[in-house]
Amino acid sequence: MACVEEDDFCFVEPIFYDEARDLARRARALEKKARQEEEKARQEEEKARKAEERRRRGLDHKRVMASIVEYDPKTKRKVCTRYSFNDFSVFDINEESPIPPMRYTKRSVHGLKLRDTANILTVKIVSSDKGFPINVYGTIIARDSIDHKCMYLFNRTRDNCQPIKSRDENLILTGPGRGLVLLDFIYLEIDLKIKVGEEPLGEQISKGLLMIDGRVLPRGKKASVAHQTLESWFSTVDVRYATLLHAVEGTFEIKLLEGRFCGNITAGINGIQPRIVIYNSKEDGVVSCEGRTDITLRRRVMTLRLDGMLTLGFAVRGLGGAATRKQKVEFTPQHRGEEKKEFSCGTAKLQVKVFWSMLDYRR
Repeated sequence: MACVEEDDFCFVEPIFYDEARDLARRARALEKKARQEEEKARQEEEKARKAEERRRRGLDHKRVMASIVEYDPKTKRKVCTRYSFNDFSVFDINEESPIPPMRYTKRSVHGLKLRDTANILTVKIVSSDKGFPINVYGTIIARDSIDHKCMYLFNRTRDNCQPIKSRDENLILTGPGRGLVLLDFIYLEIDLKIKVGEEPLGEQISKGLLMIDGRVLPRGKKASVAHQTLESWFSTVDVRYATLLHAVEGTFEIKLLEGRFCGNITAGINGIQPRIVIYNSKEDGVVSCEGRTDITLRRRVMTLRLDGMLTLGFAVRGLGGAATRKQKVEFTPQHRGEEKKEFSCGTAKLQVKVFWSMLDYRR
């Protein structure tokens, strides 16, 4: 029997099975797989949700578009009666603009420039297939280049109609609440009805869309007065407006300090006609110092060029057949800041403040 030398044996280290480590590894692998499956399911769910959201938004857009295209019996064709140049899956066509006036009255912002603007001077029904007089209600909405959201120029319910006796009477406008910026277009949506007896829905007399094109303004003129007409349903509506290049916003307030004010107040820009009636005691009520000191104005915002002049005209009716007393107060536009003037007009002592602000297309 052969001898085996001790050096012929090779020592092999025994292999030990670590069950705990193997179980931990398996657990991690299962957990990773579960996370992957969960993430895959989440992605599929999100994909389906987005597809449903796109489908719903597409339906919302189509529903709005369908609602603003109507058959006009006057022109005998389908017309777009409201602003339609947006994605109505994300844009609320009825939302009011939240942007106030006087945004830069008390602060200076680098990079602000003078902007092209428009003032809506008058709106009137110049012809009516229903004749005159008529009791008018409904809405006129302006949308400008800042946010294209609603700014009401006229907003009356059936229970608060404006009587119109003839084609020469203007609708009483109560807006816009801030200066209108004219980079591309200003859109005017007109939706007017007349009250007929006790019928709850009234009768449509005018409905449609007008557009003021800021891209073709006459660049050589400081201010330009123009008008557009909307022939629709059973009337013709005339809108007169003034466009101004490189303008600022003026917001005014008037306080009655003493006495009683019975008359009317107009606001205007030198060289532009007609002037805007911002208060008339015949329709708006006589103001006395005992009742309140703030005179509630129909409109309180205009845009003006820096080389122009804001003129507020005051006409006080005389008592017992006395002649009407007239007075005017003028303000020179500024980039920003405020100005105040006090004066007497008849038995009334008045204070006028004007707040100047730059305009900006940024929201």
